[in-house]
Amino acid sequence: MANQVDIRADIVKNRLYMHIQGFFPDDEARKVADIGIAEASKLKPGFDIVNNITGFKPTLPKGAEEIKRALIFVKQHGARRIIRVTGEAVISEAQFSRQSKDLNMHVDTASTVEEADRILDGK
Repeated sequence: MANQVDIRADIVKNRLYMHIQGFFPDDEARKVADIGIAEASKLKPGFDIVNNITGFKPTLPKGAEEIKRALIFVKQHGARRIIRVTGEAVISEAQFSRQSKDLNMHVDTASTVEEADRILDGK
């Protein structure tokens, strides 16, 4: 499975969409975190995040620190709610959950991006 990064700010919905797939060595993990931070900075405080990690492979400890760095940024920038699309990515979910828990950030889960959008749209 090739690495895939699709991170975009939807300014109309005030929502950050992230789809991260594959295994990212430390230097690539830093680049992914930088992209997430740059896109999140386009949004207004109170934005939501849909984080699709269905094909994500857990990172090494320095990569985990990059996840935490990005989470600190979005928390400080006013992220309201995070919905993590996990599918079968149990180990990856555990790594992201540890980082979120360390920052006292509540994260809901969904099985698809469409389900995450329905939750955030209140449907």
